[in-house]
Amino acid sequence: MLGSAITAGVKINRCLVLLLVSWVMVACSGEDSLVDSAAEQAATGPEEHSVEVLSPSITPQREELLLGDEDEDSIDAIAGDLYYRPADYPKSVDLPLQFITTKGGKQLSVRVTLPADEDGNPLEGPFPSVLTQSAYNTNLLSYMFMGTPGNTLMGLSDSYLVRRGYAQVAVDALGTGASEGGWELLGEDEQIGFADAVDWVHQQPWCNGKLGVAGVSYMAISSLFAAQRRPDSIDAIFASLPMGDAMRGTVGIGGMVNAVFMSEWMYLTHFLATQNLPAQIINPHYMTQLIETTKEHTDQVQRYHLPLIESALNGAPYVTYDGEFWRTRSPIENMDKIKAPTFFFGALNDIFQRDVPLLYEALKKNGVETRMVIFNGTHFINFVTSHIGATGVAPIDILMLQWFDKYLNNMETGTEDIPPVVQYVKNYPSKSTPQEFRGDHYATTTDWPHPQATAQRWYLHGDMSLSQTAPQTEESGPTMLNPPHPDGKAFESKGLIQFDVHIGDGTKCTRSFDQWKLGLTIPKSCFYNTEKTEQVRLLFESEPMQEDYYINGPIQADVWIDSTVTEAVVAVQIEEVSKKQSLPITTGQLLASGRAVNIERSRFMNDQMIQPYHYFTEEKSQPLVPGEVVKMQIEIFPTSTIIRKGNKLRVAISPSNQAQAMLNYPRQAMAEGGVTTLHISPEYPSSVVLPIVPTAVLD
Repeated sequence: MLGSAITAGVKINRCLVLLLVSWVMVACSGEDSLVDSAAEQAATGPEEHSVEVLSPSITPQREELLLGDEDEDSIDAIAGDLYYRPADYPKSVDLPLQFITTKGGKQLSVRVTLPADEDGNPLEGPFPSVLTQSAYNTNLLSYMFMGTPGNTLMGLSDSYLVRRGYAQVAVDALGTGASEGGWELLGEDEQIGFADAVDWVHQQPWCNGKLGVAGVSYMAISSLFAAQRRPDSIDAIFASLPMGDAMRGTVGIGGMVNAVFMSEWMYLTHFLATQNLPAQIINPHYMTQLIETTKEHTDQVQRYHLPLIESALNGAPYVTYDGEFWRTRSPIENMDKIKAPTFFFGALNDIFQRDVPLLYEALKKNGVETRMVIFNGTHFINFVTSHIGATGVAPIDILMLQWFDKYLNNMETGTEDIPPVVQYVKNYPSKSTPQEFRGDHYATTTDWPHPQATAQRWYLHGDMSLSQTAPQTEESGPTMLNPPHPDGKAFESKGLIQFDVHIGDGTKCTRSFDQWKLGLTIPKSCFYNTEKTEQVRLLFESEPMQEDYYINGPIQADVWIDSTVTEAVVAVQIEEVSKKQSLPITTGQLLASGRAVNIERSRFMNDQMIQPYHYFTEEKSQPLVPGEVVKMQIEIFPTSTIIRKGNKLRVAISPSNQAQAMLNYPRQAMAEGGVTTLHISPEYPSSVVLPIVPTAVLD
């Protein structure tokens, strides 16, 4: 319960540092995140964009390609097999700030960037259009980055796309930036605004009737919602790092509260949403409106945000259990409404690690043309480094142009040659990989989960070993003491929402903490070597692998427990153990009272459940009976990795992972002082089910 108000200057510096760090990371990175890979291995007229300055989001080796050099020999040398076409227009230009009136009567800020002639005059078109809707203040960030190429997914003026014949439209979501209203975290009114923006674009004289939506993170989520509400109005989607299931995948993992993520995300979003002074100065005729708009945003802290957080902490049913609140904010619920060809991007340690493959799978099952690329690393790293590309994966800006040229411009761009699924594989290539395949960290396949994956079960044993042999007799099961509870608070300071969160179980020094802080952390060795964590863990290890062992897909742990109290948590992490360290791979956890599983919505692989779907509803809640043995079917988020020959597979079990999700106050009281016992016997065979793929498919 510690913490004091932070001065406005410090707040501004914090956010500016985050923005600057992102671009520095990109400029200094290679094909993969250096942080991850190295650590793991040890009012006026139009604003003219007359010159395309190299954006830090585009690497020097791509500069000539993205700036549109007309020398074909030079282009071929740089591009190789990359999609390329030169710019159609010499310049791009921002139109003056304007507003969309929603059906609810609120004004949404909209920035339009059009192709321009040599003198910077906007051209009439009409053009195919690309719409991005953001909660991160498109005006503020566009002023900062001044139309540099490679920023379409952020909703910032992007001369690269526009000079190739697109109208670019960026809208501030309801309750954020220069748009009126109060931000309600992707609520119903905000989503209606997404649809209103689509309708508005189609009514503009510079739009030729072809419309794509694009974005990264929040902007990808808004793209999916817009396509669901206006399926006949959207012709293509380009979504990097989108959310699918708000509760299960992000905010309520395991039936709990992801306070680490929510505190970071809500602070950053609300801070950016309220920084409208630059827009006021540049658009003095809107000064009064923007001042009143900013006050709406700051008033929302007391009116909505703090009561919502209080409800979550105190166990209010509408936010504690799955229901209308969470379903409204979950794009996965209405993926059957989307008709437009869609390109997805995800990452193995992203905050949407679980969801991106499920979104891809949902569209493919509905017959929608779709592709998916999964990178390595955390959210913020991939937020920026995807612009670089990697061996076998083109920079994301080039892929976006290729995708939109196909579906908005009806060009032959070779999208049919892009594999359906491209995934980064941890620890690949390995020493066992043939030499000719050692230059690529990625694997391609025709679907997700991998078509050749089979479920393989590994059993926990009382001697802390892990094998594919089930226990033959009752074995002594280890115990875990429920850890100290987290503490903290949310409060308002100078109109901004603030958080003070303290973890009580040692998981501040884990990969989970880095993941759910969005990758906005100073790298620590304990993020990449679990031997250095302070978390209390039960470690079950296999014998050294005789061959490389390829895991690709979702994972499930079936852990039998009893407790001395009525509530408990079981957290599970999959790891690879070498002689030097234990590398964290992926995690999951489950609230004991939320253990009821919806069999119909769960995934099976060769007759074994491998991805449980928990109800997490109030009706299905089942508090523990002290001393009664129950089965915890724990969803562990999907991954693609190799346990290398000579290394061990480890299953680490803990009584919590507060970096990923925490107990609310009523559940803390129920779990207080509890001791959890794991059961290991023929009757209660605690185990983990892994999706195993032949390593031959990698070569």
